[in-house]
Amino acid sequence: MKRIVLRSYLPLFVASVFCLVPAADAVVKLGTGNSSLLGGDLTDPTDTVKDKEGVNYGAGKSEEEMRPEGGAWVGMKLVPVSPPGSPPHQTHAYQSWQGTPACKIFMNKPETAKWYLGFKDGGKGGPTKEAPYTVAVQLKAPVILTHFTITTDMSQPVLPDRDPKSWAIQGSNTGNDGDWTDIYVCDPTSRAKSPFKLDPRNETTLFTSFNSASIEGRVDAESAKKLALRLKGKKFKQDFETPAKAYTWFRIAIYSCFNPNSMGFADFNRPPGCALAQMELFGVPASFKFAPMTAVEDLAATSKPVKPPVSDLPFIISYWCGPPKEETTLERYKEIAEAGFNVAFPAIDTLWAPLDKVAEEHNKKYLDLCEQVGLKALVWDGSIPNGRDWKPSKPDEAPQIEKALDDMIGRYSAHPAFLGYILADEPTPQGFARLGLVNQHLLKKAPKHLPYINLLPQYAFNPRTDYDEYVAKFVETVKPSLVCWQHHQQIRGWPPPGAPGTLDEGTYWTNLEIMRQRCTEAGIPYHHNIVSLKYPVGDRTLRECDEVDLRWQVYTSLAFGSRGIMYFTYWDVKDLATAKAPAIMTMDGKRDKKYEYVKKINHRIAKLGPTLTKLVCTGAYCGGDPLPPGAIELADDAPVKKIEGGRVLVGCFKDATGKRYIFPVNRTLKFIVTSKLTLDAKAESVSEISQETGEPLEPAPLTDGMFQLKLQPGEGQLFLINEKK
Repeated sequence: MKRIVLRSYLPLFVASVFCLVPAADAVVKLGTGNSSLLGGDLTDPTDTVKDKEGVNYGAGKSEEEMRPEGGAWVGMKLVPVSPPGSPPHQTHAYQSWQGTPACKIFMNKPETAKWYLGFKDGGKGGPTKEAPYTVAVQLKAPVILTHFTITTDMSQPVLPDRDPKSWAIQGSNTGNDGDWTDIYVCDPTSRAKSPFKLDPRNETTLFTSFNSASIEGRVDAESAKKLALRLKGKKFKQDFETPAKAYTWFRIAIYSCFNPNSMGFADFNRPPGCALAQMELFGVPASFKFAPMTAVEDLAATSKPVKPPVSDLPFIISYWCGPPKEETTLERYKEIAEAGFNVAFPAIDTLWAPLDKVAEEHNKKYLDLCEQVGLKALVWDGSIPNGRDWKPSKPDEAPQIEKALDDMIGRYSAHPAFLGYILADEPTPQGFARLGLVNQHLLKKAPKHLPYINLLPQYAFNPRTDYDEYVAKFVETVKPSLVCWQHHQQIRGWPPPGAPGTLDEGTYWTNLEIMRQRCTEAGIPYHHNIVSLKYPVGDRTLRECDEVDLRWQVYTSLAFGSRGIMYFTYWDVKDLATAKAPAIMTMDGKRDKKYEYVKKINHRIAKLGPTLTKLVCTGAYCGGDPLPPGAIELADDAPVKKIEGGRVLVGCFKDATGKRYIFPVNRTLKFIVTSKLTLDAKAESVSEISQETGEPLEPAPLTDGMFQLKLQPGEGQLFLINEKK
C-alpha cells in the first residue's frame, strides 16, 4: 500500500519494540549429497553396509543371494512387487531391473544410489492411498523412533516430480498388512507446502520428535551430541509426537508423487515414477526414560496459534482511507453504510499518527458513530508504531510491551462496534517475529477481536518463489487469524498503459493462487484489497476504474475463496491520485460515480457472504483461450469436467458437510459470455445462490451433465451442486 501519512514516531516506552528470537524452522535442512547424512542410523549403525560382491540387482535371484552386506536389519518387504509371470521389474526389496532396488534407501549413498520405480513398472499407474508404494525394514529389537532423515533423488537429468508428495512413516510389530501405525504423515496440497523442494536436489531433511530446546533427555547422549554439532544452535520445531510404542518394523508408505499417475509416457527416457535416495531412522530402546518436554524455547516454536473460530469473523466489505477527522459525522457514516460496507476503516489523517488524548477521543467518537449505523470498525491506536520494519529488541522489554498492549485492549475491547486493531501495512520479513508476538498476545487476551495486517503484493517480488516464501513465513511466524493482501496492477492496462478495457494479468492469478494455497493449507481465511483509484504504480499508472473493472476484481477474488473485499481508497488521498482523479468519494467530499458502482456490487456480494464464510475453496480454474499467465487448468478431482463457451474462471468449494459449490466468473471486461459447464457424474442439478436474497433458487437440472449460464463482463454467480441420491 502506498504510504498515506508519513510520520517519524516511536513511542518512548518502546524505543526498540517487540523482541522475539528468530522463529524456529518447521523442518531442518542438513545439506546435500552423502556428506549431509547424520550417519550411524538404525539400519547401518557402523556406516559399513555395502553391495554384495558381484551382485547384479537386475538379476532375478532370491533375496538372500542379493541382500547387501553389513546391514543391521532382519529383513525387508516391498510393495508393489512384480506379479508372477510378468517381467521382473522389482520382485523384492533387493531386486530391480534398472538397478534401483528399494534397499538402496538404507545404504547411505544418496549421490549414486536410489530407489526408483516407474509407474508402468509398478503395474498400477502410480501409488494411491488405497495402494501405496511401501518399503518396510525389520530391526532386531523394538525401538521408539525419535527422528529420521529423508534425502531426495539426484536424478540426471533432473526429474524432481518423482519426489513423494503424500507419504507417511509408520511402525508395526508384525509387518502385516493392516497392522501399521502412523508416526509422521506428510500430505501437502502443493509443492510449496512440501518439505521436498525443487532445488537443491539430493537434499537431506531432518524430522524430529523434539524441538531445539528439548534434545537433551529426548534422545540418547550420543545422538544429542551428534545433533548439537550438526545443527550449531539452529532453532527448529517438533515435527511429530514421540511414538507411544516401540516397534520392530518401520516403513515409508508413499501415497502419491508430484508426477501425475500414468501407465504410459511420451518420452521413454523420462517416464513418470517414484524416486527416493535415502532414509535414515534413529531411535531409543523401549526402556529409555524420556525427560519431560522443556518449556524453555522461543514463543514461535512452542506456542499453538490462538485464533478465533472462522465463523466469528464477518464477511468483510471495507475500504482504506476513511473520511478525515473533520468529516467524522453521523451523516458520513450513514453514507458509508448506505454504500454496502459493513466494516469501517480509520480516518485518513489519523492512520499511523501517535496516540494522545485527542486521538483517543476521536477513536471513541468513531466507534460510537459506527455503532449507530450498524458498522463494525477497525481502529488504529498510535501507542504502537506501524509494524512495517520492526527490528528485534531486548527480552527484558517484554513486560512493558505486554502492558502497552493490555492498555490498548482496555481502551476499545468493550465497545460493541469494535472489530479489531490495525497493526501493519506491507510488513517485511524482519518484522514478522514481533508481529507474531503482538498478534498472539492480542488474540490470547482478546480472542474475539481481529489484529489486521495487510501484506505486500506478488509483483513486489521476483521470482514467484520469493513471494511464496514471504507468505509462508508470515503465516507460520505471525499465526494470523485472517490474511489480508493487496494487488492493484491488474488495472494498469496493457498495452498501452492505462487503456480502458484491458488488464495486466502478469502476476494477478499467481498471487491469488499462492494466497489460496497457503491459507487453505493453514486453515486461515483470507481477503483481498483491490484498487478503485487512478494512481501511479512504478513506471505506469493505474487507470480510472469503471463498474466492470470493479466487478471483475471483486468476483475473481471471491472465486478464489476471498472472505471479503477492501477498496483502495474510499476517501480522496492528497497527492496520491493521478491528475486529481477521484476515489469513491471526490476531493471535495462528494459521491463519485464509482460510489454507485460499489454500492451495487457490495449489496449483491453481501448476500453471498453468509454462504461464502462457510466454504473452503478447493481450487480455481480457467477455461477458454488464451489462458492468462499463472492460470490453472481444470484438475482431475474438480467437480467441473469441462468449461466451454469463452473465457471463464470457475472457483470450486466445499462446506463442512461435504456439499460442493462452484463460482463461475466471466474473466473478460468487454464480452458477455454464454458458458457451458459440464459437471461430474455425481451432480444432478445446480441451484444459484441469489444475490438478492442469499437463498438458493430453484434447482436447474443438468442435461447430459451440463448446464448453461450467461455472465455479464466481470460478473460471477455462486451455485450449489445438488447431487444424486
